[in-house]
Amino acid sequence: MNVRNTFDFVEAPAVAADDIAWDRTADVVVVGLGAAGAAAAIEAADQGAGVLVLDRLNGGGASAISGGVVYAGGGTSQQREAGIEDDPDNMFRYLKEQVAGIVADGTLRDFCDGSAANLAWLEAQGARFSSHLMTQKNSFPGGAWGLYYSGNEAYAPFSDKADPAPRGHIVQASGYATGHGLMKALIGTLKGRLRERVGVIDHCEAFQLLTDAQGRLLGLRCRRVGGPLLSVRRLINRVANGFMMGMPGTGGAIRRLARHFGGGGATFTVRARRGLILASGGFVFNREMVAEATRGKVYSPMPLGEECHGSGIKLGQSMGGAVGQMDRLTYWRFYAPPVHFLNAVLVGPDGRRICNEALYGATVADRMIEQTAGRGWLILDQKTLDKVRNDMKQPMPVAQKIMGWLYLARCRTSAPTLDGLAASLGIDAAELARTLAGYNQRIEDGREDEFRKPDGYRSVLAEGPWHAVEVSIGAAGNPCFSLTLGGLRVDEASGRVLREDGSTIAGLYAAGRSAVGICSHTYISGLSLADCVFSGRRAGRHAAGAVC
Repeated sequence: MNVRNTFDFVEAPAVAADDIAWDRTADVVVVGLGAAGAAAAIEAADQGAGVLVLDRLNGGGASAISGGVVYAGGGTSQQREAGIEDDPDNMFRYLKEQVAGIVADGTLRDFCDGSAANLAWLEAQGARFSSHLMTQKNSFPGGAWGLYYSGNEAYAPFSDKADPAPRGHIVQASGYATGHGLMKALIGTLKGRLRERVGVIDHCEAFQLLTDAQGRLLGLRCRRVGGPLLSVRRLINRVANGFMMGMPGTGGAIRRLARHFGGGGATFTVRARRGLILASGGFVFNREMVAEATRGKVYSPMPLGEECHGSGIKLGQSMGGAVGQMDRLTYWRFYAPPVHFLNAVLVGPDGRRICNEALYGATVADRMIEQTAGRGWLILDQKTLDKVRNDMKQPMPVAQKIMGWLYLARCRTSAPTLDGLAASLGIDAAELARTLAGYNQRIEDGREDEFRKPDGYRSVLAEGPWHAVEVSIGAAGNPCFSLTLGGLRVDEASGRVLREDGSTIAGLYAAGRSAVGICSHTYISGLSLADCVFSGRRAGRHAAGAVC
């Protein structure tokens, strides 16, 4: 059977005939039903607009299979219940370092000022959060917890800029990853309270924008796939999503099977009277698009998401939309727990230390890319390795236990001496010895760590045999997951898509990972979902109020 390449279906815009009979009409049309698309649709409908939402798969997007972390602060009710002091100014000072000027200070201030209100808005849609606080360093504690340090808030140099405050709010739902609970609440609002004003069509590919003779956006052409086998297609996609977080290759293979059930499909047209919002995610699963954007500099083969392949971005580009940050990928190099991995020293091929080992995993990966072409090893002595092994005997989520054993079983190299370890790895032995000597001397002298790693994660490394755990981004035994961070450039007051000259395209909006936003420079857990809500509501609100 000839299966169409679903990663390459966007066509150039076409001029609609003056007498076109539109198959469907809505005030606001949203392409993509993840967190950004759902937030946009709810906001537009609450402003009185009639809304039609189109999703290429089952609905829920990458948001539904995510960990369910929403980055929020400035004094949320959960922070207050946990006894955490935070305010919008403090949140702004921290995020200004993370965001690195990708959005204007005014936009970032709006994000911080409205953060607690946006979390309360999610609660009003039915999402549940908790004040159950995790204080120990943890890459992602899972749905059993409610609040944790989900970025670099507690660690230098970021802690120099703002008072540390935990802002990772975990959706309360079943399982370890709870993004499904967030999307159940948002989609429940669309199909429940707002059902009279919102229509949802799944397994629908938006493949062409339609304009008038002057090039003004009118609507789009879509293809509904599945036909009489739509229920089978939905089931296969649900099964595929169960593998996408840990085994994306397997999940992708299962999803490809779905394309054999009800491919093709009838096309139809949709008139968007006030606005069209592109919110169909990034493009990490589109290898050709990633290779072009990064010029082949891809450090890991492990994409993360629900087959995000860039069709929304391509639709925007087809109308002259400009893009930004397309070469920015985030890689997740998490290794704690087990917590005693933080007592190791992270070095590159030159034997020199790279950064504070307690930094957020994606930040560690960024540092490795900047300094060592993405390569690095955690150096441990026998005493520290024994503590890591003891950590592995303690209760922890299954996913983290598997990750820990992968590091120990597939990424570890050992040698009786430090010189022997360096030789096995191809590391500069003399420089490695100097690095460890300097690290140990600071501890013995009672001096602050070179990168100001907390004292609780410091111990003298001196007792062989010696061990190195490879944490290179593309380590064969445990490669990093990756996400794309770039997208369509937008006007930050409205979410309208920008042209290269900075002018806006009337009626065309982008949100979430289809757009450049708060997390388009670097990633910390929860910031993408928070930006989806922020940018989605912004686009929905503006599109609903647009003049026809």
